[in-house]
Amino acid sequence: MLYNSLLDLLSKGGYTVLVLVLCSILSLKVVIEKAVLFKGITDKVIDDFKAKVFSSLQAGDKKEALFYCKSYSWNWMFFNVKTPLAPVYKYILEHISMPEDVLLERSLAKLDKEVIKIEKGLGILATLGSISPFIGLFGTVIGIIRSFEALALNEASGYLNVMAGIAEALVSTAAGLLVAVPAVMFYNYYMRRIKSSMPAFEEAIHDLVYALRKNEREVKNASLQDR
Repeated sequence: MLYNSLLDLLSKGGYTVLVLVLCSILSLKVVIEKAVLFKGITDKVIDDFKAKVFSSLQAGDKKEALFYCKSYSWNWMFFNVKTPLAPVYKYILEHISMPEDVLLERSLAKLDKEVIKIEKGLGILATLGSISPFIGLFGTVIGIIRSFEALALNEASGYLNVMAGIAEALVSTAAGLLVAVPAVMFYNYYMRRIKSSMPAFEEAIHDLVYALRKNEREVKNASLQDR
């Protein structure tokens, strides 16, 4: 009953509501895609990935560490979640011969590129959050214009029919807000998540570079002592 009433209400909004329904579907698609991506930047996933890579390196198996960087994924519901830290670690392991400061700088630049990939699509949420109320308002204005045109053509219909037409027209405004509010909320939430995760990513990069450099120094010292 409620479902039928909702459909009837939305149908009264005309083509504007149809556009907003399409906007809501697009917004939901982005939200779900980002929900999967953002599972890859949780502390649990980052710590698990770091532990596997460091465990392989401590065992002296660089190939296994690279394998984890290329193939690491974490199962969440029906999705395979990957962490943006993996390609950065892969880059570090493949370019460990670089000077430390250069390697850190380029690794952080690589991280920035991975973060841009995560942010990709969030602009859609921001755009939908901005334009949806105006699309709804446009539908409402059109509905009000039609109501007054109907009154001008048939004054006998009375103001009650005009008010009923305006009420139906306001459905577009309500639908616009219904699309905009969740889109803006999720956009702000995801942007905060990215910002709050950056220190953990940067720390993980420094940890790996320093650990590799420390291992190199230990190997050199051991070879000097053997001589």
